[in-house]
Amino acid sequence: MNYVFKVKTRVATFIFLTCLPCTVVADSNEEIDLFSLSLSELINVTVEARKVEEDLQRTPISVSVMSNRFLKERSLTNLLEASYFIPNIEITTVGENSGCTHCAGITMRGVGQVDPIPTTDPSVGIYIDGVYHARSAGGIYSFLDIDRIEVLRGPQGTLFGKNTIGGAINVFTNKVTDKKQFNGQVTIGEFNRKDASVIFNSPISDNVSARLALSKNYREGFVTRVNGDKEGGRDDLNVIAKLNFKQSEQLNFELSYDRQLQNNGSAPSVLPKKNDDASLIVLYNRIAEVSPAIDPYPKLTVFDDKFRSASTDENENHLNQYGYKANIEWDISDQLKLKSISSYRSLEAVYGRDFDNNSFNIGVTRDYQTQKQTSQEFNLTGSVGSQFDWLLGLFAIDEEIHYLFNFTFIEGLYLGLETIPGPLDDSPLSNPTAIGGAGNPLNIGLDLDNTFNNDIESESVAAFFNGNYRFDEQWTLTLGGRITREKKKQQVITTRNIAQVVAIERTDTSPEGPIEKSWRVFSPLASVQYQASNNMMLFLTGSRGFKSGGFNGVANTPVSARPFDPEYLTAFELGMRSQWFDNTLRLNATAFFMKHKDMQLRGGESGEDSGVEIFIDNVGNTETQGAEIEFERITGSGFTVSGSLSYTDAKFTDVGTATEVTTDSKLIKTPKWTASMGVKYNWELSHGQQLSTRLDWAYRSKVYNDVFNSPFATQQSIALVNISANYQISESLSVTAFVTNLTDKYHVIGSNDFTASFGVAEFYLAPPRQAGVSIQYQF
Repeated sequence: MNYVFKVKTRVATFIFLTCLPCTVVADSNEEIDLFSLSLSELINVTVEARKVEEDLQRTPISVSVMSNRFLKERSLTNLLEASYFIPNIEITTVGENSGCTHCAGITMRGVGQVDPIPTTDPSVGIYIDGVYHARSAGGIYSFLDIDRIEVLRGPQGTLFGKNTIGGAINVFTNKVTDKKQFNGQVTIGEFNRKDASVIFNSPISDNVSARLALSKNYREGFVTRVNGDKEGGRDDLNVIAKLNFKQSEQLNFELSYDRQLQNNGSAPSVLPKKNDDASLIVLYNRIAEVSPAIDPYPKLTVFDDKFRSASTDENENHLNQYGYKANIEWDISDQLKLKSISSYRSLEAVYGRDFDNNSFNIGVTRDYQTQKQTSQEFNLTGSVGSQFDWLLGLFAIDEEIHYLFNFTFIEGLYLGLETIPGPLDDSPLSNPTAIGGAGNPLNIGLDLDNTFNNDIESESVAAFFNGNYRFDEQWTLTLGGRITREKKKQQVITTRNIAQVVAIERTDTSPEGPIEKSWRVFSPLASVQYQASNNMMLFLTGSRGFKSGGFNGVANTPVSARPFDPEYLTAFELGMRSQWFDNTLRLNATAFFMKHKDMQLRGGESGEDSGVEIFIDNVGNTETQGAEIEFERITGSGFTVSGSLSYTDAKFTDVGTATEVTTDSKLIKTPKWTASMGVKYNWELSHGQQLSTRLDWAYRSKVYNDVFNSPFATQQSIALVNISANYQISESLSVTAFVTNLTDKYHVIGSNDFTASFGVAEFYLAPPRQAGVSIQYQF
């Protein structure tokens, strides 16, 4: 196996450091504890970034690898926590306006999804054991029985399912083995943390083996509401079950089932800033003065305690997702192999938020979505002598989505308008020129209790090819391409609930019918690889990717009930993979340049009957350049040092009719610098026992959390520190003590500033300092 010191760079003249140790795989397919061995040089790391197992140092793709040991040593339990230690990636759960705790909002190199709404596709694909997870909801899952996670940056369309315009996250759980294994772990910590996991692997017969992994995780929230409820807690149950049939040395079958249940509170949110003179609050209070139906708003409450909220409404996050998968691997001959991945998945999610963080209702949102997907992928790999190897693939996915979104803003405003004597400007009610008065048609626009009911059908079929031709021992040419055909249909009904008015109805039975659109896209890739020596490889790659089009899931008039087209991204990468100083330093670097076209941003349009409408449209173009470097170093004094550094320079070159950005705007969730550094030292104790200590540091420069680049919705640069110590009591028993966010930095994973109109802002908080102890037993 391997102990890895990696570094990658992706920009012609910029550098980025982050600390990422990797796992190595030995010929026996068993993980070796590299940190317990006395190693004087680095060993190879195996990845499957290109659908076949190959040496990381000979793979012309920007990929970071996080092994199971990497995650455990840093006490990382999900993708959100792990993102701080990965170059050039930002992950959040809350998006623009959701309060979700399990939705994965992933941005790589400035390319990402800002809202978990399922009518918009993600920009970064998540694959778990080869299965594409099409929706953002459920993407922040608890790590269980993880072998490794590969983070691939840039378009990956010639090898992976769909919507990998920004990159792909490839998660591999441990395979079933023919040996009896047991691993049990218990963790306790602050906020009444109680986590437990059990993993059991056993042969059943000569050719049948099974593996079962279970985990239960619980901790209380760290934001306290005035009614005693908590936000930011965790309560989940996770199951992975696998059954492996080895028919022969050439033919293998595997069946698997996974399930995740979550029952959490809303994303931890507080009100850091208020404006009691906001436009809609002033309007509401003006109406309340003359309406017998509503009372004026009291002053908004802001606490000195930064972890306290006055919310009393909407505090839930429920997730129920499960999947079945069947894998077939058939070695047809020494040169030809076939792999089939068949999968069915189901997801049900409910999440909401009380975004005013007060007891009276200025704004509450609630999302409910169900999704079912069936997917099939075939990979046929082959080789012709030692010069040419290739992969031919087919991929198909069929989705059915039901999405129900409800918001209630400025509750009672419409009722108040209907119960005052007449229009506010004293115009006649028969021909009003201002809001107010019973039956006034102008009041309808201020019925801000709306329900958006969406049903989406999506079909995608693709064929892809990737081939490598080796001219000699030094030069290799890679060519790839993918043809994708997609078809989508939206049925949507929008209702203004208090007025009981249907604002939009586009269904199979309505006169205009549903909203439908289809696309056909070709995604190419070309790469030249030069093996300068045994310890250095250089590569140059050009690729094109796309993100599927979609629909406006929160359409409030016929003008905004419209589809939008795919985004397109062209990327060029220049990279180096190298090892130095007698194989004790691994340094990998990649520089990149990207052009992003037809970005799906909010645009505006004026109509004679509709006024100004806001909707998603293809109106943005950007140019981005940057670099990533990753390294790992074994020193002669017993220390291991690893790290990474990245730089990203992204700018808008055109914004078309977008209403929220200009060419001077900064991309959201795109820090200019990210970095991390880790130091580990093993202390040799008496009787062959060992104490392993490590210190990890992660840095992010300023991040804009909203498209307006509001200063108040901006996370300033921040550095986080984690520490841990592991004591190996025996070969089977170990104890680990850890502290995350050691310096107790107060920081956010998302924020919004609505103070001008609604009078409130939102901070979605990351956890404060937390300490804990884990005990692990294995045989």
